[in-house]
Amino acid sequence: MSTTPSVRRRLTAPARRERIEAAAVEVFAGRGYDAASVGAIAAAAGVSRTVLYDHFRDKRALYLHVLGTENAAMLAEVGAGITGAGAGRARMRATVAAYLSFAQQRPAARRLLVDPVPTGDPGLDEAVRSYRTARTQAVAEMLGPDLVRAGLAPGATATAVVVELLITGVDGVANWWQDHPEATLDEVTDVAARLLWSGLPRVRAPRT
Repeated sequence: MSTTPSVRRRLTAPARRERIEAAAVEVFAGRGYDAASVGAIAAAAGVSRTVLYDHFRDKRALYLHVLGTENAAMLAEVGAGITGAGAGRARMRATVAAYLSFAQQRPAARRLLVDPVPTGDPGLDEAVRSYRTARTQAVAEMLGPDLVRAGLAPGATATAVVVELLITGVDGVANWWQDHPEATLDEVTDVAARLLWSGLPRVRAPRT
């Protein structure tokens, strides 16, 4: 039996930064920006405040950073479904499944981006709104060919309404699923995707 004492390996700088970012998402999502202290985030990450400040200038910079990185991650997940291979129906299903999976696996990130606690800081609240607007525009652009085939012109009011309904509707399903974990991803995805796809071709206003 070896008597050599175990050596605790020091985390690399990238690993510490990753832990800080992950802790920040959880704390900001759970407490909101105002109530989230640098000390609480550092403690959740298992680092000192000094180490946190080595990576981020202040709490505001950390908040804006995690907003940006989590927004990019969410859009990448959803975008992969929309722009993937296959017919429109298959891509709709893949898109719904991608968002539901993201919401299930990263609930704090979803809340931070979609249902955040108001910060009380007009600049930060505007940043949250701008990311939401950018996500909506990106989804509208990626869905463009399918929307055109459904008779919806780019930039039209009807197009904006449909995209907003798609986004908020699937997010509502994600919220419901959190309270009903007995439902499987396939079950929830099948119902949501069928409803959305069946309704899309019928959105075009009837001719008078």
